[in-house]
Amino acid sequence: MAVRGRLLDLNVSPDGEGIELWLREEDGSVRSHAVRWRPSIYVTGPESELERLARAFERSEMVEVREDPGGRPVRALRIRVGFGERREVAARIEELGGYRSLRVHNVDVPVLQQFLYENGVFPTALVELDPRSGSLRALDSREDLEYDVGWIRTAQLEVFPEAGGRVPSFDDRLREVRVVACGEEAVLDGDEVSVLEGLAGLLARWDPDVLLVRGGDQFVMRYLLHRARCIGMKLEMGRAPSRNRPGPPEVYWSYGRVYRRHRPFRLRGRVHVDPENSFTFAHTGLHGVIEVARTCVVPLHDAARYTIGQCMTSLQYEVAHRWGVLVPSKPTRTLYLRLSDLLLMDRGGLTLDHRPGVYWNVAELDFQSMYPMIMTRFNVSAETVNCSCCATDGIPIPEMGGHTCRRNRGLVPEAIGLPLRKRLAYKRLIRSLGPADSAVYKARADALKWVLVSSFGYLGFRKAKFGSRLAHMAVCAHARAALLRAVRVAEENGFEVVHGIVDSLWVRREGATEEDYARLAAEVEEATGLPVNLEGVYRWIAFLPSRTDRMRPVNGRYFGVTIDGRVKCRGIEARRRDTPDLVREMQLEMLGRLARARSPEELRDAALDCIGLLR
Repeated sequence: MAVRGRLLDLNVSPDGEGIELWLREEDGSVRSHAVRWRPSIYVTGPESELERLARAFERSEMVEVREDPGGRPVRALRIRVGFGERREVAARIEELGGYRSLRVHNVDVPVLQQFLYENGVFPTALVELDPRSGSLRALDSREDLEYDVGWIRTAQLEVFPEAGGRVPSFDDRLREVRVVACGEEAVLDGDEVSVLEGLAGLLARWDPDVLLVRGGDQFVMRYLLHRARCIGMKLEMGRAPSRNRPGPPEVYWSYGRVYRRHRPFRLRGRVHVDPENSFTFAHTGLHGVIEVARTCVVPLHDAARYTIGQCMTSLQYEVAHRWGVLVPSKPTRTLYLRLSDLLLMDRGGLTLDHRPGVYWNVAELDFQSMYPMIMTRFNVSAETVNCSCCATDGIPIPEMGGHTCRRNRGLVPEAIGLPLRKRLAYKRLIRSLGPADSAVYKARADALKWVLVSSFGYLGFRKAKFGSRLAHMAVCAHARAALLRAVRVAEENGFEVVHGIVDSLWVRREGATEEDYARLAAEVEEATGLPVNLEGVYRWIAFLPSRTDRMRPVNGRYFGVTIDGRVKCRGIEARRRDTPDLVREMQLEMLGRLARARSPEELRDAALDCIGLLR
């Protein structure tokens, strides 16, 4: 008999022979179901060698796939391998082929995500499972906006050791545990035995699906298990026993900063989220994590810890699986350009210098998700740039020359299409509702925004499996053309262009109203084919000069106040991470005083008042 339920979590089964699914079933209980399954790798090369290789593997079959999104179908050998064996098997196969004739694919696709792709399901989906055959199918869609998450029970756990030093250690005794769940709060204190037994009892009684533990990956979860072992107690934080190997944290460099990410602590049947080890949770909360898990087809546990680039990669892997495209072990596209071509093509986004000073009645027009919209609108992907099928009638690329394909959808535009559509739909819902009613939609939209932010950079990333620097340059070329077209439309309507940065344009006209600016935004949208939003109308805005040359502008540094009293600033000390709190608070106080000015005279008086504050 088929089982229906919400897919809470999944993990490799303890016997290593399949996947263990955890479903919130229709009667409200959470149960595990084992599905026999093994991950696949694919091998391409001469058919004679593939047939010989097939005889060495019991679980193998010949299938028709494509090595490249824009390529022709080829025959490949699909091999089912054990968990944790893919890299070893791939290395042996490449060695057998002399590192030339045999190519191995899909080695890097995470196994749990590969299982989700193959079965067409995603976390928190309503699914139907046939326990006998192991067949699994989703009964709802990733496209859904109004999906149910009310069935997810959440508990927040705080642990307080008796710290013997400045930094807690495993040798410190457990003093207190606080648990908040189901609208209740429990404080457990006393001796360690009673605290740990009380914690086990609360987890059994409240039975949460998601456990929020600040510092859980770094220290807390392993600390609790260690203290339980010290008193001879077996403590299970999940719904079933799990094993987590200790190891050093991952250290990586990104945009000039060093980041440290601790090894995740995974539970069976329960999702553990460490707010200190989760970019998505820190910025968008649990609703954002769930949205990323559903849209990007990533288990909830991983969605909380993945970088935005890893989420984007999962979107591309899902499309590749759906289209029958193999994932290469290494990026295969290289680009060699003459210096003259490089100077023409690699120019980034367009920035229009402003004249430093204070401007009144200025509107800011923003292209919504400009780069992702360009990639979908003009079908920009590695395989669509200068395709052979549209040499004479393709979509032209401005300035660069060349074209993108009109006939076949690109893999990257297909991958970002879903999060882009959903984000725009969420933003429409947010505008139609009040702040209190739209908080969940805002969290979901913000989570998708972070994923989409990575789509453009990842297109030109040297390690991206489906990236291309030429495609990356093509997106910039379309962006420059769109901003220039917006400038022309504004000037033809009698507006003065004050400033422009890549996807934003500041314009003004004497006596213009908010409705005038809204009509201009609509005209720019019609002229460019890209969605344009009237971000706001400033009562006044100050664009700043260079400290070394008062006549030279510093792009991206400004502050101002909108007609509804909101202060907006970019690039100044109040926005920087490395600014001392004293300086930040002083600048914010100054901005608050300046924001009250409603005329040039009042602004001048407020500025003089701020100088007094500085002294």
